[in-house]
Amino acid sequence: MSPQARLLLTPRMCDRCGRCLSACPLNALRVGRSYIMVDWVRCNGCNKCVAVCDSGAIKAIGSASQTPRARSSAYAGSTAAKQPAAGRSAKPVKRKRERDRFEWSLLEALAMLSVTFSAFMAKEALTASATLRAMPTEVLVPVRIVVLAAYYVLQLALLRWLIYRRDGSFTEAFGLAGANTTTAEKFRSAWLVLVGLLGTRAIATGYGLVTRELGLTPQVGADTVTRVFGTAPGGLILAVLMLVFVGPFVEELVFRGALLRGLEARLGVWPAIVVQALLFAAFHRSWWLLFPMTVLGIALGWLAHERRGLWPAIALHSLYNALSVAAVVWVVFSG
Repeated sequence: MSPQARLLLTPRMCDRCGRCLSACPLNALRVGRSYIMVDWVRCNGCNKCVAVCDSGAIKAIGSASQTPRARSSAYAGSTAAKQPAAGRSAKPVKRKRERDRFEWSLLEALAMLSVTFSAFMAKEALTASATLRAMPTEVLVPVRIVVLAAYYVLQLALLRWLIYRRDGSFTEAFGLAGANTTTAEKFRSAWLVLVGLLGTRAIATGYGLVTRELGLTPQVGADTVTRVFGTAPGGLILAVLMLVFVGPFVEELVFRGALLRGLEARLGVWPAIVVQALLFAAFHRSWWLLFPMTVLGIALGWLAHERRGLWPAIALHSLYNALSVAAVVWVVFSG
């Protein structure tokens, strides 16, 4: 009996716990957001993945009644095409390519992270260059904003190219459409975002108080934001736009979209969440921010995984940044 005849795959029931990946001694399994893939060449039919699967996504069957065509339907989580009714002639049907199967490979995720990091370093080097620093303030601020906007546009363009080169859908690739649409699910997402915001902010505040008492807090203030955007009302409005809306959106696409999902299929859920959180924290290039940003990255990664989409993580990230920007605006206008 071949290994194919022993496994019934139902991806829609999978909770992406990662236990099957750890249980497989031959590394024959890959699990993504909308698929379960088995390398039948490696698989020896030991059924260890079946033994640890509590969701029913992987089951053992005792006969070879499933044909390869039927199995391919189970693999993709799609419904088999209906047979033509009796008396009707079967007409060839041109099927549309399934667009909900896009899964990030680890290579694509790392390539995206590499380009993001390179673009970030180029942006930092350009904004800190002697040429820009020699410009008058009324010119320097708009130039810095243009450089920041170009940095985000470059990332979006690369993400779009990586998806469309495989005929994927941008919204489906990041879980931005068709997920958690019921009122109850939306309420649960909102509740988790609120709890996540309060929890991460409480940890960051406590960490800040402790490091201040120990004399480890760096001398930073509102100038971190105002140096780029200035103190004029128009500049602060642009700061809100970039740091509260655009920035969190793009960063979630990169870290909790491409990177997390690329790592998830290879490492399992929690190792992937921790790894992307550490990379997210390191991306901020501050030893002092390493701990709070890692905590935020773990919260965002878990939220994206739990809600099967990025909108809750984007909302949490935006609100987290909004509190920081609000504090800067308060200092500017109250001073």
